[in-house]
Amino acid sequence: MNDVLVYGVPLDPDERESVVRLKHDQRARASLPHPDPYTALSRSFSFKHQLLGNVPVESWLTPLPSEEELFMSTVENYVAFIDSDGCWEYTQAIKAGMGELVGDNRSLMIAVDHSVAAAPIMHACELHGKDDVGVVMFDSHFDGILPSYRCGLIQYDIDTNPQSHFDPDDPFVVNRPESFNADSFLYRLIDDGHIAPENVMIVGVSDYPSKKTEQIRDERIQRFLSFYHHYEGMGVTILPKERLRANKRLFDPSSLDCSRIHVSVDIDVGSRNAIYGARFIDYKGLSTAEIEAHMQRIRESKKEIVSADISEIDVWKAGFKHHGKKDATYAVAKRIGNMLFG
Repeated sequence: MNDVLVYGVPLDPDERESVVRLKHDQRARASLPHPDPYTALSRSFSFKHQLLGNVPVESWLTPLPSEEELFMSTVENYVAFIDSDGCWEYTQAIKAGMGELVGDNRSLMIAVDHSVAAAPIMHACELHGKDDVGVVMFDSHFDGILPSYRCGLIQYDIDTNPQSHFDPDDPFVVNRPESFNADSFLYRLIDDGHIAPENVMIVGVSDYPSKKTEQIRDERIQRFLSFYHHYEGMGVTILPKERLRANKRLFDPSSLDCSRIHVSVDIDVGSRNAIYGARFIDYKGLSTAEIEAHMQRIRESKKEIVSADISEIDVWKAGFKHHGKKDATYAVAKRIGNMLFG
């Protein structure tokens, strides 16, 4: 079997003020072990592979902007990039080059922003036909939520929660355009017909609406719930973390009516449990043992893994000590890659 082609996409338009401040911190910059996840991981895999390097990304849009472009690293610039569909433009550019980059070979993308996973997913579906390619995605969040629905949730929290961590005077938590981004990219993949919803399985979700949330009558909450659940009505399989723990057999990749799959791993599926080095760690995710058990289920399914991505690794957190213990993000990501392609 041919080598797996491994490449990186260091796109990181994180608009959070705390992240932007860190990118400007000269002491932190000087002590950062790796400038991006691909550089950190590329030489650690044991399966037969070829290293293709990082896809070019403007420096100010990477985890570690150059000194020359550091002045562009501002909250306002990242917001403008996301709101003007910059993530979609990058994804389209990567997708356009996939034929030359990987062709019909198996491939593994090491990315930061999860939205760019759409490029190898679309490439696989065009190459093999979307009816014969499934998408098995591991994620603490369901990445099909458009900004207007997310902003509605934020406004509800500001209005009803005295302890809300959202700033009511923040201009970027209201009236955001419906952009393609790390929180919404599944919407465009499904709505534009790039993938078949019945072939999509999201595993380990922590943000699945609770019974308590379902009972809230606020119009903003009800709109969000209706939008979230409409994906299930279209055939998407969403497997919340707690349901999986109650019945591990709920995750059955062999049930997908296709012979090939793309496996997408947002590393935050194990946040605050298996790992701490994800960009977003608002939920406590799966343990290392649980993640590995699910990878084993994929291997046992006999589906052909045509491509995969490991995304959302935060180089500013990965490998550092958290709560007195060294973070295992790189080790877990390495294990995932080796289990998928070894």
